[in-house]
Amino acid sequence: MWKALLKKQFMELVAFYFPRRKPGKKRSGGSLVLFGILLVFVLLSLGASFFAAADMLAAAMLPAGLSWLYFALMGILAVLIGVLGGVFSTYAGLYLAKDNDLLLSLPIPPRRILLVRMIAIYAAGLVYSGVAWVPAVIRYLLFDASPAALVFSLLLTFVNALLVLVLSCLLGWVVAAIASRLRNKNIISVILALLFLGVYFYSTSRMNQLMSALTENAGSLGTVVREKLWPLWQMGMAASGQAVPMVIWCCLVLALFLLTYALLSRSFLRLATANRGMRKKVYRAGRSKASTVDAALLRKELKRFTGSPVYMMNCGMGLIILVVLAVGILVKASALREGIGLFFAAAPPVLPLLLPAAGAMVVSLVCGMAPITAPSVSLEGKSLWVLQSLPVPAGAVLRAKERLHLLLVLPPAVLCCLALAFALGVDLLSGLLMVLIVALFTAVTGALGLTANLKKPNLTWVSEVVPVKQGLPVLISMFGGAALAFLSMGLCALVGIHSDIRLGMAAEAVLLAAVLLLLKRWLKNKGCAIFESL
Repeated sequence: MWKALLKKQFMELVAFYFPRRKPGKKRSGGSLVLFGILLVFVLLSLGASFFAAADMLAAAMLPAGLSWLYFALMGILAVLIGVLGGVFSTYAGLYLAKDNDLLLSLPIPPRRILLVRMIAIYAAGLVYSGVAWVPAVIRYLLFDASPAALVFSLLLTFVNALLVLVLSCLLGWVVAAIASRLRNKNIISVILALLFLGVYFYSTSRMNQLMSALTENAGSLGTVVREKLWPLWQMGMAASGQAVPMVIWCCLVLALFLLTYALLSRSFLRLATANRGMRKKVYRAGRSKASTVDAALLRKELKRFTGSPVYMMNCGMGLIILVVLAVGILVKASALREGIGLFFAAAPPVLPLLLPAAGAMVVSLVCGMAPITAPSVSLEGKSLWVLQSLPVPAGAVLRAKERLHLLLVLPPAVLCCLALAFALGVDLLSGLLMVLIVALFTAVTGALGLTANLKKPNLTWVSEVVPVKQGLPVLISMFGGAALAFLSMGLCALVGIHSDIRLGMAAEAVLLAAVLLLLKRWLKNKGCAIFESL
């Protein structure tokens, strides 16, 4: 039984890498290799950024004999990255998994189901925290390559991932306990996720100041850690190659894990089968308002989006950034103009002319962070037959998914674009062209995400996390949109430098319109046929 459960859980964990369009049809070998290269590139890029942060700490602390403090601080960073990376999927993976009812109906102890799910969360946390911890170990080994430090620091990669598991599960348990008593659990989930993201973005924005403060006050910080944060001191000493602190730290983390497992196992069955606070509806006779097919389908897509915290947070983050960016631009308009003036003071005269096009590109890149259509077909899952059985054409269903993307992304995108045009002080025609480019780009990314999802659907997922966070269509939509934004900006610069920047922006708009036309034509013909055959 253990073998079957673990196999099922890990197949679910790597389902993003081996998606199935239909049972028996896997991703081709060439696409597996390309996708693997992309994953390695992303991991190496993240590792390089953490290596740079570790290098700043190492330069100040390692020569001063504070290697334990270096590891303690990098350990905190690795654990935080692991928790932030997995906390959004822990709640859904533990308590809202699609196969919870099926597994709980089998003669399997709930404790065993919980432990298997925790093992999968541990594996994901190991990747997230390892991206930050392994570069720190490599940087330390360049300074001191002692065998004990090498062995213990690498072992702590797995031990610290267990601490990530503990924290992630506790946070997921808190969210589940609150959500089980509320009618609308999605609001709490989204609010908590926004709080975590706010802390994360605030911390990263002040990372340089934080690193400078840590290096300047390393001695006093070390004293505070030794006196008031004794477990953290033991972890740093263990990573430096000390055997006794290594045993102490491992025992502490293991004890926390066992305590957490005991706590969660007592409430897992109750929370996994809770009614999530939904009240029984009482039928009241009344008149029903008729609506068009397009309006009904759009309303259905909107309810699907707002009914999933995972969908909202991962595919709607760009909407929040657009609003925050627009407000920030309006508040700091004078400072922005002053900063741009100083930046272009010594630049060639042609560069300031590209400001409207560059502003439109920035807004477009942020719009690309809201790939709402990319997982929309996959999220239908095994209920796709409901849409296919309705007496409506496939084109109407696909149009509803695109219209939801436009309805949600276009208003904040236009608002941000207008705020930027005001802050930059561009003329009316350039401002209108900025809005046109952003509007066309928004439509293109919506059509691109839908196209990618039709080509690479995943209808056999168990958790919504798989199509939303791990789906290839989401990557295609985001990276493909970014590539298109840079390509169109290049065309604009090429035309604008030799004539007029507004003519270059018009050429950029024509390019985006041509791409949109091609995608629309494909969706109307082959896209509808693919949807009907899924």
